[in-house]
Amino acid sequence: MFKSLKNNRGITLIEVITVLLISTILILVSGMAISVFFRRYKVINDYLDLQKGAMECLETIRSGYSMNRGEQFYGVANAKTIEITGVSDTWNAGSGIKVYPPTYADFQLNDMVHFYLEDGTIKVNYIYNGVQVSSAQNLFPSREMRDKMQVTRFSVANANSTGGILSLSDVVDTDLRILEVELEARVRVKDAPLPNQVEYKTINYRTYMVKK
Repeated sequence: MFKSLKNNRGITLIEVITVLLISTILILVSGMAISVFFRRYKVINDYLDLQKGAMECLETIRSGYSMNRGEQFYGVANAKTIEITGVSDTWNAGSGIKVYPPTYADFQLNDMVHFYLEDGTIKVNYIYNGVQVSSAQNLFPSREMRDKMQVTRFSVANANSTGGILSLSDVVDTDLRILEVELEARVRVKDAPLPNQVEYKTINYRTYMVKK
């Protein structure tokens, strides 16, 4: 009996230290894996936000910007006339779209909405019911997202200037009906001390918009 008790030595200090070392290593590895997961999750989430914002911007330009909390929408699709504004690095293209909606009263004769690129942001300036908005609104990216998102290209061109969409014989020179719109934007996914080490993810969308 005494011999049996003498052989039951319990846990030694070396065994305890070994267990602690293994546990520490496992915790460190798990922490690194979780950190990598959350970094990748943030990159994916920011990239999805960039895509969503760009698509919503293009849809707003096409279908209309909400005036007076949705009372009316001014956009390319329901425009009376449209005009390309600004300049672009592409031949025969601009960096903005000015939309003139149908008018139903004399005080609406100057109504318009202007979508244009300025300082990496697509902005909206408008006159509604004869009243000029006090300052341009940020359409994309929003004011909250401007610190990490930027529009690098917004090009607007007459899609039928070469007869590629409609026969040139069907086009009235003074009636701009089909626009080719290109939107390129990026989101910062990794900061770095030097500008050339900062990492971005970029999207580029090209679409056509038709005045009905």
